Amino acid sequence: MDLLCVTDQLIILSRYIGQQVMINSLLNNEITIGTLTGIKQNAIMVIVDNVSRWIPLYDDFKVCEVKLLLKPLKKLTPVIIATANNLPVQAFIPRYYQQLGFDMPVFIAPGHTCNCRYVQELNLADYRSPGEVFQQNTLLLAFESA
Repeated sequence: MDLLCVTDQLIILSRYIGQQVMINSLLNNEITIGTLTGIKQNAIMVIVDNVSRWIPLYDDFKVCEVKLLLKPLKKLTPVIIATANNLPVQAFIPRYYQQLGFDMPVFIAPGHTCNCRYVQELNLADYRSPGEVFQQNTLLLAFESA
């Protein structure tokens, strides 16, 4: 599903600075996990093994697939919900959940067709942990080589 241009993707990703991301190279099918640390006009900055690198994103040429490693809202605990409900302004609640790494419905621009969809629905997030990602990738590679 390619409903989002790079600009739209960067708007969404910018709300999750500090969260883990999975980068799947489409050139060699290598998966890397890092931490999203920055955004600029056509790229994201990711720290992998204490090294910062810019990952360019293009509308017409995909070198890699980037997905946030998020948690579904059904994993919210009563403690997290109580803390969110005690925030001084209700508008802070979605930002608080995003900061904790939970998938939240997006707002891109008035009238945008992807508004109110979860990040995972837009193919920009994965609900697996880094360990699960690597384990499933290892199994897939073993299956393909057999």
